[in-house]
Amino acid sequence: MGDPRCGPALIGLLDSDNPTVREWAAMALASLEIDDAIEPLRRAYRACLERATPPDWTEPVGIRWALTELGARTPVVPPLTTRLRATAADDAPGWPSAHFTEIINDLADHAQVILYSQFWRVDAGRTYGVSGTGLDWELDWTAPWEHLVEESRTWSLLEASEAPTGSNIFVAPTWIDRTDLHPER
Repeated sequence: MGDPRCGPALIGLLDSDNPTVREWAAMALASLEIDDAIEPLRRAYRACLERATPPDWTEPVGIRWALTELGARTPVVPPLTTRLRATAADDAPGWPSAHFTEIINDLADHAQVILYSQFWRVDAGRTYGVSGTGLDWELDWTAPWEHLVEESRTWSLLEASEAPTGSNIFVAPTWIDRTDLHPER
């Protein structure tokens, strides 16, 4: 119910045996703006990496989001990607889909690995999820970073060639930097 007094209990849930519980606790901590959760969240993220949980699974995605929301993680956003961000609507979720190919190449050119992308339609001030291309890829996280960057570029460009389009269609890619696989200890 938005009560920050549950912060300590949520922090304790970051050590749960259940990945969904850990993910939801992380997201709740960020939503409640519990700054004391930053170090426990960092430990929970390192534990994900030590368990070899793929970075595109929901638990590490949720923990990275929480760290970002609390100001403890700064995503790498290249200049062109920053400039192409939607500014027409305050609530536009991401970037106009017409720029998807440019965004993919800009991210890859800056050594970012795209994990997946979601598509949204903004209509009459409301946002709706749009079915994407149905492409599903899996990266080999044991491969060198440069290979991961190029593999994600290839798959994302294929996705862009089949992506929904229109002036009210937006794309929200999720990506990581090499430092997300090797955070400070």
